[in-house]
Amino acid sequence: WRREHPQLRRIHSTLDADLQARTEASVAAWVERLPPRTSAAVIIADIRTMQTRAYVGAAHFGDEASFGHIDMVRAWRSPGSTLKPFLYGMALDAGLIHSESLLVDAPQDFDGYRPGNFDQRFRGPVSARDALQQSLNLPAVALLDALGPSRFAARMAHAGAPLRLPRGVEPNLAMILGGTEARLEDLVGAYAALQRDGLARAPRLLADDVDPPSDDERRLLSLGAAWIIRQMLAESTRPNVLAERVDASRRAHLSWKTGTSYGFRDAWAIGATPAAVIGVWIGRPDGTPLPG
Repeated sequence: WRREHPQLRRIHSTLDADLQARTEASVAAWVERLPPRTSAAVIIADIRTMQTRAYVGAAHFGDEASFGHIDMVRAWRSPGSTLKPFLYGMALDAGLIHSESLLVDAPQDFDGYRPGNFDQRFRGPVSARDALQQSLNLPAVALLDALGPSRFAARMAHAGAPLRLPRGVEPNLAMILGGTEARLEDLVGAYAALQRDGLARAPRLLADDVDPPSDDERRLLSLGAAWIIRQMLAESTRPNVLAERVDASRRAHLSWKTGTSYGFRDAWAIGATPAAVIGVWIGRPDGTPLPG
């Protein structure tokens, strides 16, 4: 911020001090249960204004063992399966599927690329809704093949969530399974589109940016596709036992998705409600595996 705004002697952020403190405490408590050198990042933004209310870039700021000097909110990491909702939304907009279309979850060969599922099982014919909720890999790769990897990457970049590939590598089918890099803050802006009629907007950090111009919003999905994907994700069963303590009417409004990258290097959970969008990343900043 100081480099970007050298004229400011005091920077007024949009952070909520109480929520920031509670988020930092929650992150620290969770990381204590995990293996050594694990870090975490969290960003919470108001869904309407996209003002950032809590921002944790590292579990233990300054801790050398867990690379606490690295801001993982802005770090490029493999997004795992967190891109799948946007692919299904774009496929809806392109007329390739509807929510109950039957897709095939079976071994397939895409010009030598033979992906499998996370659990090494195949389920045969499956609805688009179930394929997304269960995060099945084969239907997603087939959809991306039909839509076009370059088209998908261009739409994501236009909406403010660019995907980074190694130099000289073109957009490809592996992107949808985490074979690319993305940033947590960009993904949060994209997930906000599910609750903002398909319009993505980057999280804002400066209090002066209270009411940014409308051209700061970017169309990611149509209003209809955003609604359908939002409903699909809201109906997913939450595995966390803490979910049982949340009132059902409130829980139903959370549209969420998880993601795990190759070798368990990155674990993601991103969700949006009518009030807020929340993004969480857990892993080791040095890129070493974190099984389990």
